[in-house]
Amino acid sequence: MRRWTLTAAFVMLTTPLVADDAALLMGVDRYDAFRRVAGATDIVVGISALRDAGYAVSSLENGAAADMRRLLDRLAEDEQGADRLVIGLSGRFVTDGRRTWLLAGDAPAQPGLFSLDKALSIDSVLAVLAQTPGRGLLILGLDISDTSRIDPYLRQGLGELDIPQGVTVLYGPPNVADNIVIDAVAVQGADVMAFARNTRAVQVLGYQPRSLVMQREEAGLVQTTRPNDAALPFWQDAQAENTADAYRVFLLGFPDSPYAAEARRLLDQIENDPIRLAEQTETALGLTRADRRAIQGDLTLLAYDTRGVDGIFGQGTRRAIRNWQQINGFAQTGYLTREQISRIDAQASRRQAEADAAAARAQAEDERLDRAYWEETGARGTQAGYRAYLNRYPQGLFADQATEALQDDDSTDQARAIEDGLNINPVMARLIESRLEQMGDAPGAVDGRFDRDTRAAISRYQARSSLPATGYLDQPTLARLLTDTFAR
Repeated sequence: MRRWTLTAAFVMLTTPLVADDAALLMGVDRYDAFRRVAGATDIVVGISALRDAGYAVSSLENGAAADMRRLLDRLAEDEQGADRLVIGLSGRFVTDGRRTWLLAGDAPAQPGLFSLDKALSIDSVLAVLAQTPGRGLLILGLDISDTSRIDPYLRQGLGELDIPQGVTVLYGPPNVADNIVIDAVAVQGADVMAFARNTRAVQVLGYQPRSLVMQREEAGLVQTTRPNDAALPFWQDAQAENTADAYRVFLLGFPDSPYAAEARRLLDQIENDPIRLAEQTETALGLTRADRRAIQGDLTLLAYDTRGVDGIFGQGTRRAIRNWQQINGFAQTGYLTREQISRIDAQASRRQAEADAAAARAQAEDERLDRAYWEETGARGTQAGYRAYLNRYPQGLFADQATEALQDDDSTDQARAIEDGLNINPVMARLIESRLEQMGDAPGAVDGRFDRDTRAAISRYQARSSLPATGYLDQPTLARLLTDTFAR
């Protein structure tokens, strides 16, 4: 269930949107299923500046998809009398390459290409802005460096926006997007395009006139810009970098600037961000690539998909770590502590031991069945038995023995055929037996019939004479034997 601390902070001004200028600001920095987007809700800080500049403003922080669409629909209905339209959106954007959506605070972990009911379509936003060509401005705050995939169809970031004619789109990091509202859109006579050109973190798409003023100069109004503010470019650079070091350097150089309080707030936010602290804790462990591979292997063994075991902790590994942390009662930071690594290792060792024991039991059962089948087939010493065993267990315990026996049988058949081709008559057979007996090879009875003893004697003679010891006569064996006989 969504926690109350993450429930949408729905802020609406009572001023109706029927006015010369209208604006809608929505930011989502906390998600049920995703890592927070630092500074995304800062976009709504521009409410006061826009109100002072005469805009009718609606805003929403960490809102659900239904509330986001309701505000956009209201703006579309009431914008007919608006001279200028500004929509600022900041948070986590996803795209299928062509279309783009801003995920609402209640978006699931994998929105899915055909179930993006928890997101706001950027095409719908652009359609609203198209009603004020030349004076419609869309400001997007996002982490443009993160283009990782969240499922097979969607990746994070912006797709190829189909921008209507006359609509200008500015995008950059969340902590820069709010500056566009405060320092460019809401300032009398300020040039939005000049601001974009002078801020390296801001990109421009769509309608790009040389000058775009969203707040006209009016007599009697106090100019709120600070053209000679030396701290401004350094402040913008610090915001673009958005690191603790960048804000520290800025505060050292401009401790009393108008931006110092905000710099201190952002510095404190970064230094006390639980995700950042968790990241620092893991970094301090000094994990080697081999250590990381071992952790990935352990998580994979525990059925947490790391998307590879390569020693690189990418999005897949961080997601696996968060899932493990959730199941085991830890804060879901995606970063590990020494204790957590030890627990993962212990769990994986136990799982491996269980798997090894199960494998050993399975192997023992396989071997039992293997031996039982051998007793019924190959152990009987027949060619049919050997072949039956090999058909069932080609890599079995007795496969080599069965294969060798079949090869021996084939060789014996071939040797017998060669001996039959010699046409040895009984007289010659008795002569051969007699000669074998004289040489001490023990052929058995000299009766002209070659029995097992005769075969053994022939084999011994062949081995002694460096001939193939088949136990059957062939031409070389017979010639050698007869030569030895007549030589005597």
